[in-house]
Parts: sequence; structure tokens; C-alpha cells
Amino acid sequence: MNERILIVEDDDTLRLTLHEFLSQQGFDTHSAATAETGLQLVQQQPFHLALIDLQLPGISGLDMIKMMTGSGDDTVKVVMTANPQVGTAISTLKAGAYDYLSKPFDLAELRALVARAMELRQLRHEVAWRRVHCEGRSDTRMVGTSPAFLNLTATTERIAAAARVPVLILGESGTGKEHVAQSIHRLSERASGPWVTVNCSALPEGLLESEMFGHEKGSFTDARQARKGLLELADGGTLFLDEIGDMSLALQPKLLRAIETQTFRRLGSQKETQVNVRFVAATHRNLPEMVAQGTFRQDLYYRLNVGTIEVPPLRDRREDIIGLAEHFMFSFAPTIGCASQGLSEEVRRCFEAYHWPGNIRELRNLIERALILCSDKMIGAAQLPREMLNLVAEPNLVTQAIETPGDGRCHAACSVDRELTDLSLASATTRHIERVLARCDGNKTRAAELLGISRLTLRSRLLAIGLAVDE
Repeated sequence: MNERILIVEDDDTLRLTLHEFLSQQGFDTHSAATAETGLQLVQQQPFHLALIDLQLPGISGLDMIKMMTGSGDDTVKVVMTANPQVGTAISTLKAGAYDYLSKPFDLAELRALVARAMELRQLRHEVAWRRVHCEGRSDTRMVGTSPAFLNLTATTERIAAAARVPVLILGESGTGKEHVAQSIHRLSERASGPWVTVNCSALPEGLLESEMFGHEKGSFTDARQARKGLLELADGGTLFLDEIGDMSLALQPKLLRAIETQTFRRLGSQKETQVNVRFVAATHRNLPEMVAQGTFRQDLYYRLNVGTIEVPPLRDRREDIIGLAEHFMFSFAPTIGCASQGLSEEVRRCFEAYHWPGNIRELRNLIERALILCSDKMIGAAQLPREMLNLVAEPNLVTQAIETPGDGRCHAACSVDRELTDLSLASATTRHIERVLARCDGNKTRAAELLGISRLTLRSRLLAIGLAVDE
């Protein structure tokens, strides 16, 4: 997105010269001959930089700066004056100006000042959105080699290239939907812009609206000063709406309008603020079902469902399980202070047999826990949760607790007999589904819960392996 610059100068020749020069530099340039007109432009859309003449007819440049600063506007303000004095400079800086230019000035001086001002605004922006609860990630890479993963990355890259298209990311909890969203941002032309996250399920309706759209001073109890919302902080970048399915129906029309018009109003304000934001939403919920039930707006669903990405569960990416586990292990090891160098064969077999209802998040947390408990070079079955060992312990996959003489530590060893190792993954999956169904006395809803999949997914898998699906 081109940075927006406002020029407020009553000298027609200078105003037009500055407008033409900055436009040629690639900036989205707007100009006004009076402070009144300039303030109207500021109310219509945010600016990155404002060049303001000190001596203006009507409202002075100094008063204009004070009014902008008082309203919470974060535009970087630079004063232009033909009479530079120490007192004047101090007054403008106290009012909120970043710097000043002494007339006459050459265009090279102007270009250097604009570059510094833009760097300052970018810095302010980054500090602001990190200070509000935007969660940074030390490692946002996506890891995998499976066909499902390669298809996911290819789709992500194609959608990332369409920088203005809203994106809807679907998938079970823990599958890495936020990592996909961050990849979309990182691979797009907005990568240098802000990345802002809002969790729609973590905040009540009233607070969520204030967090997303911001508020004016006095708009509600405890609103002691104006505050920018996350949508405004995301200008020029990406706003990630996590768990969009949990957003209240009352707030959904306002979000829809913001997506369609790229404008919004702070709470308690009549001013329309214009932004340039890409909306990326994610949910583990079934939105079409929610639309049918009237708990999610159909028009918002259709607007978000332009670029759709379905993130596969970890059980459909079994080729990636060990690679992900090792990735997390080597990422955590330095911070935990563990010398572990790999996974034992027993652990690898357990990981490959387990159905991972918590997906990648469960694997990540399990590795972190195992590293804390591990005192050897290899993570062994002793560091795995007993409930996990019990789930994968079938007639051909046995878990034993062994008391080691001398140190009293209890080790669990997963052993797989020759018969199981000769089975294909498809056969093992079929056997597992059959055993879970038998344990649930044929109750498909309960079986789906134990398997960590939806009832619809279970039904389709039963059809695929030729088992009865009668209701």
C-alpha cells in the first residue's frame, strides 16, 4: 500500500510543487489550502505524514497540530515555516510535531525528512500493535512433506498472492490455522505491514467491539481517552480474526461493512475512518451449519468464503508427525536446557499409531513436556503420558511399566509385534476404527468423539472401508 501524505499549504505554487514531487515519489498525496479543509481530509481517512504550514488563514498550523494530537491521531506531523525561531520550534514539538522544515528548502532535504518520518511511523505502529494483545511468534514456519501438507502450502501461496481477497481458514482446533494465516501475510505484498490478531472467543461482545474498532473519549464508562482499535492498527497489513464462529450476531454486520467498504467508526464517533486491511478469519466450527441454524450471518459467510483454505488434521498428515516432533524438539531444547537429540523407536511407533485428537498443538505440548522430563539423549516412552500409551496399546501394541533397579524410575516400553509391522496404514486405521466402534457399542457419535473427528467424517470413512453406516 502506498503511504498517504497530506500537504496543508496556502501558497498555491508551493502546494502544487510539493504535491507533484511527492506523487512522483510514489506517495498517495492529498493537499489542502486551509487547516479546516485539511482536518476534514484527516477525518475521512488516516494519513502517514502531514506537512503543515505554520501560518495558515483561519486555524493556524500550530492549532491544527494540537487538534490532531488531541483526537488521538497518530499521523507524523512536520511543520513548514518561513520564520524558524527557537520558541516556535519548541511550541510545535510540544504540540505533537515530529520536526520542522525552514522555508525555502530543497527537495532533497524534503525527501530525507519524509523517509525518516515514515520510518518513525512504522516503528510507532509496530510498538502499538505489539503492546495491544497481538501475539508474536518466534517461529511461524510450516513443516511437512506429506501430500496433504504440500497441497495446503500450494493453496496458501496462491491465495496469499491475491492481497485484497478475504480468506477463511477452516480446520479442527490445534491444526495450525494461525500459522497458515501468518504464512498468508508473510507471502503477500503486505508482509512489511502490521500483523494484528483478535481472538473473537476470548472477549465479551462489548469489549470485542471496542478492541476491534476503538473508541472515543467518554463513549462508555472508563473510556477516559480515545483509543485506536485493532482494525486501525492493522492499516496496510492483515487483521486475523481467530475463532470467527464465536463472534456475536450483533457485531457481525459491523464487521461485514468494514470488510466491504474498508471503513468503520470508533465507538462514540460519527467519523468514518478508512483503512486498507486484509481480513483473514479462522474457525473450527461448521459455518454452513451455523448459517442454517441462524447463529452466523449468511452474507458475512459468503463474503469471507472467497479464498477458503481447509487445514487437514494431523491424523491425515501421518508422514509429517515425526518431522514435526523433531522440529519442536530442536526448537524447545535450547530454552529448556535439554540435551535430547532424538526420539526413540518406541516413541516413533507410538506417535505413528496415535490418533492425535489435539492435532499439532497436542504434539507441540507433548514434546515440550517430554523435554522437561527427559534426562537422556533420546526421548523415550517413559516421557509420554500414560493415557496416550493406553490408547495405542491394543492386542498387537503392548505397554509395559518396568521398574529399573538402582534409580527407582518407572519406564514404559511400547513394543510392536511382527504382525502389526506387516500391516498397511489403511489396514491399521480400519482395525482401530472397528475397535473404537466395538468399545462404544456401535454408538457413532461417541466413537467420533474418541477418534477426535466429526460424525460426518467418521461416516465417510466407514463408507470408504465398507463398514455399515445405517443410522
